[in-house]
Formats: sequence, C-alpha cells, structure tokens
Amino acid sequence: MRILFVNIPAGEEDSDFGRFMKSAYVPLLQRNLDLVKREDTAITFRFCEWGNPGMEPAFYSYMDHLSSVMVYHAAARAEEEGFDAVVINCFGDPMLWEVRQAVNLPVVGIGESSMFLSALMGLKFGIVHISAYNVPGQWERIAKYGLTDRCAGIKPIGEPPAAQEQALVDARETIKAFTLTARMLIEDGAEILIPACSLMSPAMRLAPGAEEDFPNGVTEIDSVPVADVIGDAIVLAEAMASLKRGGSNWISRKLLFARATPEAKRIAKNVTDHSRFKFWDVVTTA
Repeated sequence: MRILFVNIPAGEEDSDFGRFMKSAYVPLLQRNLDLVKREDTAITFRFCEWGNPGMEPAFYSYMDHLSSVMVYHAAARAEEEGFDAVVINCFGDPMLWEVRQAVNLPVVGIGESSMFLSALMGLKFGIVHISAYNVPGQWERIAKYGLTDRCAGIKPIGEPPAAQEQALVDARETIKAFTLTARMLIEDGAEILIPACSLMSPAMRLAPGAEEDFPNGVTEIDSVPVADVIGDAIVLAEAMASLKRGGSNWISRKLLFARATPEAKRIAKNVTDHSRFKFWDVVTTA
C-alpha cells in the first residue's frame, strides 16, 4: 500500500528548511508511523516550495487559508501516481473536504481522524492546541464534524512557535508545557488528550531528547491517554484504502463529496491545473 502525506510547512528542498525537514521532521514522523502502520505500507512525504515555512503564520486564519490551496495541488494527481490514500498532515485539516471531493481515493485529515477515534475511546476529549488564536477555528471544525458535545475543551499550550519546533529534536520543555495544559483539560472532564499539531504529536509520542524519562514516549497524563494523532491517521487511511480495494463502500458521492462533471472541470481548468506549484518528496519503502 502507498500513502501520500501532504505536509503544510513549505520551502525549497535545498535550503535550511528542507534539510531540517529531512533530518528531523520526516524521520520522527516515520518512527511514529512505524509503530502502527502495516508492514507493506510505504509513505511518501510531500512538501511544496510555495507556502508558509514556519508555524507562526498558521496562527492567523487568513494566512493559513491563503496557503492551503497548495494542499489540493499536492494531492490532485495522487491516484494517477499510484497512491492508495492521502493524509493531510495538519491538525487544521486544510482543504480536507475539498480534496476528498476532488480525488477518487480515501483522504484523511489528522485532526478529523484523531477526534473521531478519540470519541471511541471515551466520552469527551480535550485538545491541547498550538496557540490561543487557533481555538476559535478549532471550535468551528468540531461543530462541522458534529463533535461539539464530545469535546471537554480546547486550551493553548504555553509555548512560543520556536519552542514547539525545537521539540522535534528536544521535547523536554514541550512535554512540561503540554502536561500543565493537559491537567487543566482533565479537570474539565477530558478522558482523552489530543496534541493538536503534526509537530507536537510525534514529539509527545516519541519524546525525542527525553527518552530516559519517557522511554515509551508520553502516552498518558495522570492516567488519561494521550492520542497518537499521526498513528490514528495512518491506521484510518489504511482501513479506508482496504475497504476501497475490497469493493466495499467507503464514501458517498451523493452531495457533499459529489464528483465534478466534465463540463465543470473544463470551465475550471485554469484554476485546477495551476502550474506555479513545485513539490519535492521524501519517499520511504515498506
């Protein structure tokens, strides 16, 4: 099975950004995925040269929205490239429903998947987010997914963006900040804790730089489970791809995810075939 991970941080491959993604971010994601993925599943991590290179612009909805169009272009040809599923690797699930409509493959967002799976684990989940500025938008997505009554609360982690990025190589300070925030959510009734970021989640799951204290990663706070957001996404992507392979129903094309007509595609070709986006991949083998 081949699964495409569309990553939101953007920058050129031959740059400090690209080297950090390949030396720190992708290896940590791969280690996280290897804990739960099928042995025959190969992952391709795709990055765009155009977009926001750091975390801080994601705090502001207009910047985040403007950059999200590259998610569509990163995934648009996934089927003809031979992929079995697509994972949008951002907790904000940018373009999730739009890409799900556009491609004839299972498309999973790490936010939606982790919240639905957490709802199977307990009555209410609590979300530790990257910034207070992201909280209103997160409540909007929870309402859209029909999960408002299952969320005990959303609280921002008390760390600046640079510290959260540093957690990919040394998670000690992020673990402290996460624990402090998580305990407030537990007091509000959270039975599962969700680290709401594709950087924070693998940092918590694997605890890089803090392995002596957390040899198995941070999987619970005060006996409350911490969701494996990256693991949740790959397991759900594999499950949906297996349903599709087996000929079982895996999506409705009735209204929300209806396929575009040939005439609609013809009219919109100047938008959907935009050529200004360039991508580079980090490919792993099963």
